Amino acid sequence: MTFKMEERLWITAQYLARESGMEYSVPCATVVRDLVRAGTHNMVREKRTSEHDFEEADANLSRLVTKMVAEAKIFPNLRASLPGPVLIREAAFVKAKEICPLWPFC
Repeated sequence: MTFKMEERLWITAQYLARESGMEYSVPCATVVRDLVRAGTHNMVREKRTSEHDFEEADANLSRLVTKMVAEAKIFPNLRASLPGPVLIREAAFVKAKEICPLWPFC
């Protein structure tokens, strides 16, 4: 069950980035996946794995990723002259975490 929840949340995180015309840098993708993994483990540990709980986690992850996208737009685009999407980097993740606490992630 944990793996399925983790994959569903990761799909949400990827979708929101792509909807904004962005992608995660490789290090940032690792950080976000680790956050999602830790969040799903928190859900299981707290025995909060119902569909309602999942929807709450999904909404909170969406808030965090939306904030990351907004923060990434503030930083200079180092790839402006290169084809492809703008990258969401770890600095945007760190800045976005200022909205925590967001159950079950932070």
